Amino acid sequence: MSRILLIDAYSQIYRLFYAIRQLTSAKGEPANALFGMARLFLQLDAEFPTEYGALVFDKGKCTRRCGILPEYKAQRPPMPDELRCQTGRIREWAQAFGWATIDREGFEADDLLAGITSQRQDNSVLILTGDKDLGQLVKNGQVSLLKPGNAKTPWEEQDEAAVTAKFGVAPTQICDYLSLLGDSVDNIPGIPGCGPKTAAKLLNDFGSIDNILARLDTMPKSKVQETLAAEKEHLLKNRELVRLDYALPEEWQGLDTVKRNRPDWQKLLALCAEEGFNAIATEIRKRSAPQQQFFDF
Repeated sequence: MSRILLIDAYSQIYRLFYAIRQLTSAKGEPANALFGMARLFLQLDAEFPTEYGALVFDKGKCTRRCGILPEYKAQRPPMPDELRCQTGRIREWAQAFGWATIDREGFEADDLLAGITSQRQDNSVLILTGDKDLGQLVKNGQVSLLKPGNAKTPWEEQDEAAVTAKFGVAPTQICDYLSLLGDSVDNIPGIPGCGPKTAAKLLNDFGSIDNILARLDTMPKSKVQETLAAEKEHLLKNRELVRLDYALPEEWQGLDTVKRNRPDWQKLLALCAEEGFNAIATEIRKRSAPQQQFFDF
């Protein structure tokens, strides 16, 4: 059995853009997110040498979700120009490191990550992300999440037990949990008076939104019961927004679409020269095959 490593691209690009101080390339262009991603690719190449892997991007507004809720993600500021000018170079570096780069117009990375995961065959899947929505994909022995850690624990791998401990509900209940709770990041309004503890208790007591709504008339009268009865359509709308689409990229040709290639070390050294990433060039020389001859710069 092989492993598929999928990267939720913008979750990591934004994380590194804000984590790394302002940095400019040899050409004077912003380069902090690019530098961070280059280091990340080196780490993943050394520590997670999987047969399959891809960097998965959002592309455009999500057609389906914006059709349900025009205000979906409307409050988010546009991508900073200092980051936008780095994204094309990040894709170039990813491809030089052997990663497939995946997107589809009108779809979010979450939906593509779900779709690729559904095609895993007998392989396990590891998803590098900071997005809680993807907790709904976790299955022991099949799909887990990977989060960057710290110097002592560089990586945190989350299985079903970890997701359940974090949210108080099983991965199969994450969609319903987030539907009750809402998501301010995505501009999805939650059910009034339904915080994390209330949402978890309802799902632990009843199992799902469908069961909650089916048993509203048998619940003891309370503020929560009255609110759920009044907010039924809102709740079902939220569930449509939160659920994943299991979309595939238009160029999908089976798992070979996300087959990782060996890094092109010569290309990467040339990119290091363009950016002035001398420390990364040094690491690349150490990592590459001893017999391979590289040029200096």
